[in-house]
Amino acid sequence: MLNTGVKLFFSLFVFAALTGSIFAQQPPQQQETEDISEEELQMFVDVQMMIQEMNEEVQPKMLETIQEYGFEPQRYIELNQADEMGQEMDADEDEVQRYEQVKESIMDLQQEANDQIAENIEEMGFDMERYNEINMLVQRDPELQQKMMEMMQ
Repeated sequence: MLNTGVKLFFSLFVFAALTGSIFAQQPPQQQETEDISEEELQMFVDVQMMIQEMNEEVQPKMLETIQEYGFEPQRYIELNQADEMGQEMDADEDEVQRYEQVKESIMDLQQEANDQIAENIEEMGFDMERYNEINMLVQRDPELQQKMMEMMQ
């Protein structure tokens, strides 16, 4: 069983990967919070919930991939953090090569999830540009965040 720190890392890693690369396609224009209708906010909440579900589906696949290449999750996290920070990995050539293979496989899983999320968002009738605008507003407005959290319950 994964410890809480590893679970949190994977959850954040997957969520960031899924949301970051999909929704950073265009910078949103500045808009006021009151320009968000209840219907739009509900659609935004629905998208967030769908992303959480996707996260729950992708996370075990990522873990399985990591283990297939002979890594314990904690070791993969250590290598990934060093890689992301541009630091030298404390690993032999074989381990670095396996890490690169895992990283590529995980990126493929993330891309598949990103594509599915983008497709689902469009099927829900949400324009990606508008989604991005609302996302930025929610990130900046604590009251809007609270309202969104209440709608998610």
